[in-house]
Amino acid sequence: MRALALLALAGMGAAPALAQSAGQWRGPAHIWASSCGYCHDAGGPGPVLKGRKLDPALIATVVRNGVPGMPNFHAAEIDERELATLARWVSAAPPSAVKAR
Repeated sequence: MRALALLALAGMGAAPALAQSAGQWRGPAHIWASSCGYCHDAGGPGPVLKGRKLDPALIATVVRNGVPGMPNFHAAEIDERELATLARWVSAAPPSAVKAR
């Protein structure tokens, strides 16, 4: 179970995600859809991340180290290049649309 969260807004439960190995992701949108969006798109249990222009360094730190309620991503799951690309993508992304549950 993997998700992306903020240190200051942590505490939400993580949701099931599709595990991948580093180097097998097809870009940041694929990582988001497989591992982050369930919790962090609008309407999910985690804090909304897209559209907030968060510091990519903060995003990468939280993903790598985890926070309460969210496990960390190991380098074997998302390598440094993929993580940096994801963090920049989330930081620059427009707000998520509310999804039906």
